[in-house]
Order: sequence, then C-alpha cells, then structure tokens
Amino acid sequence: MLIKFGVPILAALALGFGAATTMILKPEDRLTAAPHPPAVTSLAGDTIAGLGELQGRGEPIEIGTPVAGIVRAVHVEVGAVVAKGQPLFTLDEREHRAALSVKRAALASAEARVVRMKSAVRAEDLAPARARVEVAKAEAAHAKEMADRAEALWGQQAMSDEEMRSRLFSRRRTEAALEEAKAELARLEAGAWALDVAIAERERDEALADVAAAEMELGRLTVHAPIDAIVLRVGAREGEFVAADGARVPPIVLARSGPLEVRVQVDEEDAGGVRTGATAEGFLRGRERTRLDLRFVRIEPSVVPKTSIVGMVTERIDTRVLCVVYEVVGSPERVYPGQRVDVFIRSGTP
Repeated sequence: MLIKFGVPILAALALGFGAATTMILKPEDRLTAAPHPPAVTSLAGDTIAGLGELQGRGEPIEIGTPVAGIVRAVHVEVGAVVAKGQPLFTLDEREHRAALSVKRAALASAEARVVRMKSAVRAEDLAPARARVEVAKAEAAHAKEMADRAEALWGQQAMSDEEMRSRLFSRRRTEAALEEAKAELARLEAGAWALDVAIAERERDEALADVAAAEMELGRLTVHAPIDAIVLRVGAREGEFVAADGARVPPIVLARSGPLEVRVQVDEEDAGGVRTGATAEGFLRGRERTRLDLRFVRIEPSVVPKTSIVGMVTERIDTRVLCVVYEVVGSPERVYPGQRVDVFIRSGTP
C-alpha cells in the first residue's frame, strides 16, 4: 500500500519543489552599466578610430655615451627640466686627467724652447765670445810678428828652414782661430737660426694638439643635453658600468620640452580617409575618460607594421598602420607620456 501510493506522492512533491525552486531562482534579465564605458566621440560625420599613445614632443631621445666606463656622478633626476648643454652624467675621468697633465707639461717645455730660441742673446754669452776674439787677435798678431822675424832671419841664413816653417804654420793657425772666434761671435749676435726656430715651433704646435686631443677625450666623459628637454628616465647609477655599444638600457632618456603629442596608429584599411589637418579628439583610457583637445601636426608618409598590441581576439599581428601625430592642446592635469588614448579622426571620405 505504501509502495503503491507513497512513491507517486513523493515524486509529485519532488516535482513541485523543483518547479517552485526553478521559478524562485530564475535569473532576471537586467542591464548593468559598464565599469568603464567606451569613449563616444562628439565629432559630426564619419570618423576613423585609432589607438594613440602619449609621448613627448618629437621622438624620445635615448642618450648614450661615446666611451665605456664607470659612472662617477649623475647630475639629473627623472622629471627634471634640462637646458641645452647641461651635464647629464659623468664617467670616471682620473686616468684621462693624469694623461692631460703629462700633455700640458710637455706643452710647457715646448713653449719654453720656442721662447728661448726667439729671445735675444744674453750678455753673459756675448762677453766670453768677445774676449775670445780679443785673445785670438793678440795671438794672431804675436804669431805674425814671429813669422815676419823668422823670414828676415831665414833670409840671412840665421834660422833653419824647419823653424821658419813652424812659425809660418803658427801664424796661419792663429789667423784661423781668430776667424773662428769672430764667426762664433757673429753667430751669437745674429740669434737663433730660422730653421731651429721653425722646428721648435712645430714641436710646440704638436704638443698643443696633443693637449687639445686630451682635453677633448676628457670632455667626452661628461655627457651633456643636446637640446632643451625633460628627463623621462634615468638608467645610470653611480658606480655602474655603462657601455658604448648601446646594447644595455640607455643611461638617460629625454623628451623635447613643449606640449605632449599623441601618435595615433590608423589601420591601413582606413588610411585613405585621413586628410592633412583633419579634426580629432582623444579620450584617455582609464576610470575617467578624460577628453583631450588635439591639434593636427603631421602625417608620417609611410605605412609600417603595427607595434602596439592591445590583446584583442580579432587583432592581427600582420596589421600595418599609418601613423598620425597630434598635439595636445592646453596642459591637462594627470596626463603622462606613455598613456593610451582612444582617438577619433574626422574622415575625409564622403
């Protein structure tokens, strides 16, 4: 009896409980607001959408180093505004300073030689030369007198031939010594030889060039800002080694001073609709869809492979894009280089 009526009753109760539970727990179709609503353009007419990225004015400048070395000091911080020619960082220059000191000492010696060559003869040098001339004159006069007497005695056969020839040779020797002393005095009074001065000047110029080269090498160890810019990133630290081949992270990255720019990537299929001077507006991605007023700057005249991948399922990695650059009008707050921007460009295609 229980089996005959109990089982159907339990089945009916279970069926009713299931139907009631299904009705109570049935989800309701309800529309909820998106946490981050998509940007909506206010431009009239047809528009072309593109993904942009905020950047400094122009392309970022990755500052390198002409020589490899250990960083001695970093003179800037991230966010600093630097002027053209301002030092950014300095490498260890002790070795180059020592070499420069040696070159400067060699230059000083070369300059001293030139001055000595060009300077007038000292009186201390002329006095002994003049004295030697007087001594040579006296000896020559004495030798001449002795030779004349010998000739007279030889004519009287009162002197041997050998003695007479000896006195004649003595006279010639003293006359030659007198000429030598006069020539030496004339050389001193004339000053330095022009060719000696020229050689000394060439040696001085060579030493001067060596000093200039050493100063240039020393100056290369301090890297300066090439333009007025803002420091975006500092990759060098004191005591770190920086290479000159650019394989590592650049020591300093700069951006030109001035308003920020947006580099917009437009799909190649829509590239034909972009016109020079086209009106555009942008919206920063994030919780707050901040609107940016944009001013046309230029169209880069080449279609290149897309480099910004946003992760959408429908995105193709073989997509090619046309880059259009716009300037951000005004100075909006909390806007930084590197932020993504949804940009809408008024199409020139009817």
